[in-house]
Amino acid sequence: GLRIHEYLYFQVLSPGDIRYIFTATPAKDFGGVFNTRYDQIHLVPADPPEACGELNNGVFIQDQIALVERGGCSFLSKTRVIQEHGGRAVIIADNAYDNDSFYIEMIQDSSRRTADIPALFLLGRDGYV
Repeated sequence: GLRIHEYLYFQVLSPGDIRYIFTATPAKDFGGVFNTRYDQIHLVPADPPEACGELNNGVFIQDQIALVERGGCSFLSKTRVIQEHGGRAVIIADNAYDNDSFYIEMIQDSSRRTADIPALFLLGRDGYV
C-alpha cells in the first residue's frame, strides 16, 4: 500500500540566491526527533560530501546541521559520522540530482548501531542547489 510521509520543512535564509523553504522527510527508524526550532544555525556541506568516514571539515560541523550526499555507505553510518563530529542534525540529499518527487525511506542498517541526532532526507533537486 501507499505510505504517507511525514514532511518537515526548513528554511535557508542566506545566501539569498538559495533562500527557500525546503521539504524533507525524517529517518524512519533511527536518529533523534526534530523537536527544536533551530534559529541562526549554519547548514554546513560535509567534506567529503558522502560523509562515510573522517571529515576534512569536521571542526565546522560542531553545533551545526550538516548537509551530506547519499551514497557510499548507509544512512545510519552518515548520521553517526556527523554525530561524532558534534553535529546537531544531518540532512542527506539524494545523489540523483534530477529526483524532484521520490522521497527515499531512510531505514536502519543491519549493524545494530544507533544514532541520537535527527536525520532528514532531501530530494536530489533540492540538495543540488
